[in-house]
Amino acid sequence: MIRNSVAVVALGLISLTACAGTQESKPVAQQRDSVVALKIAEIEDLGPVVTDAKGFTLYRFDGDRPNQSTCDGECAATWPPATVSDENFSVDGVDGIGSIVRGDGSRQLTVDGMPQYRFAKDTKPGETKGQGLQGKWFATGKSGERTQLAARTGVISGLGAVLTNNAGLTLYRFDGDTAQPSVSNCDGGCAESWPPVYVEGDQPRVKGVDPKLLGTVLREDGRKQLTVANWPQYTFKNDGKPGEAKGVAVAKWFATATDGRKAQQNKAIALTSATVANLGVIATDADGMTLYRFDDDSADPPTSNCQGQCAEQWPPAFVDEGFQVQGLDSALVGTIERDGRKQLTIAGWPQYLFAGDRLCGEANGQGVGGRWWATKADGTRAGR
Repeated sequence: MIRNSVAVVALGLISLTACAGTQESKPVAQQRDSVVALKIAEIEDLGPVVTDAKGFTLYRFDGDRPNQSTCDGECAATWPPATVSDENFSVDGVDGIGSIVRGDGSRQLTVDGMPQYRFAKDTKPGETKGQGLQGKWFATGKSGERTQLAARTGVISGLGAVLTNNAGLTLYRFDGDTAQPSVSNCDGGCAESWPPVYVEGDQPRVKGVDPKLLGTVLREDGRKQLTVANWPQYTFKNDGKPGEAKGVAVAKWFATATDGRKAQQNKAIALTSATVANLGVIATDADGMTLYRFDDDSADPPTSNCQGQCAEQWPPAFVDEGFQVQGLDSALVGTIERDGRKQLTIAGWPQYLFAGDRLCGEANGQGVGGRWWATKADGTRAGR
């Protein structure tokens, strides 16, 4: 196994015949003073990931097999293979390096056997726009594992902010488990109804959650299960889409709040936050629908300039007297009078929903017209 800062070089190419369907995997041998082809970078929220020599994130594809790429043609145009021009390359901090020869004769790098790619829409080092696309593309960890958030934050109407898996399904904790020490007592048929949330890599990460609350417990099958505040985490088989929390009707099972505690009913919550798409933690309404701000408005004084047809496409986010805020600094939250009702403001900016968003967690209004932006928890524009 290749260790940190040890230079490696691929051995000689073996050409493929036109009818050969398998790509040849080549080991790498030691050689010093060669050009660094792969290195490690710390990416916010994801942790250490593999990059190319210029610092661009590299990805692995679940549709591939060890030492064989299935991404060609249009796929390879969107996901350019990470190749080296000759055999004289080295790596810094990456384990399990190898290479394969593609059908066009180019040499593609592999990490733990998995072929490596860039994403065409990543335009600068540190970007991870390809992360999680199609549920099959993931930034590569330093030993070849998928790098992804162990969980996300979502919103359940009446419960407020909760934890979800990467598909947006609610996470739960079980009173039959223990937290000191962390022990899961849900196996067999229980685990079929309540699938454990598994973790790849070393340290689990969740946007918007204190890393000190996150950990893992080793299950009998040898896999690592996510813990939050030491409580093992699960999904529920009867939840079919984001926003559902049917498991809270089952005795001893509770949706997990973002601090690891049991999520409690609070129908007064009108403003909270959730992890939305690849935008990070975004302000949402009580149902988890993304909130937006409009560049043509003003924050000082708070003024809405979206009226008529604009307001049909971008419905104002109205709130009632006595509404409560969760997951945002309440000092940033206010209202303006509009049509006899109160429109929510964050950091002075009037807030809107988008008619094109149908499900919680969607952000189809992001960047529309170059003037509409999802609102971050501090009121600033997401993605800018």
